[in-house]
This record gives sequence, C-alpha cells and structure tokens, in this order.
Amino acid sequence: MKYFYFILLILLITFLFIFSNINPDIITLDLFFMKIEGISVGFSMIFAVLIGAIISLILQLPRLLRRNTKALNVKEDENP
Repeated sequence: MKYFYFILLILLITFLFIFSNINPDIITLDLFFMKIEGISVGFSMIFAVLIGAIISLILQLPRLLRRNTKALNVKEDENP
C-alpha cells in the first residue's frame, strides 16, 4: 500500500503517453469563438478528460470542504 499512489501515477502517465501516440492524426478544433489547428486526436481527448476532472473537482469542493455537523453533535452529547 506504500507505493500504491506512485504506481497509479506511473500507470496513468504511461496510459496517456501511449494513448497520445496511438492517435497522431492532426485535427482542427472549431470552438465557439476560436479555431485551433494542429492538435492531435489523442491530446484533444486527454485534455477533454482532464478539463472534465478539474471542473468536477471544482464543483465538488463545497461538499468536500464542509464540516460534518452531525458528528460534532454526537461527540458533544457523549460528554455531559
């Protein structure tokens, strides 16, 4: 368990590197207000997943950082 996160990070980096090399086709991204040329399919998919993960983390931050008031009330009732 000591090296679990290290192994997971190495596997993720290896997967992203292999995935970007398997899809080397150059495409043009046409967004709302700009056009991006010269990006490969692999990198565009990797960036889409990473942007989605970052947006998900930002949206979950209030829930992750709030204090658990139920646990605090139970501890206060145990010690009269």
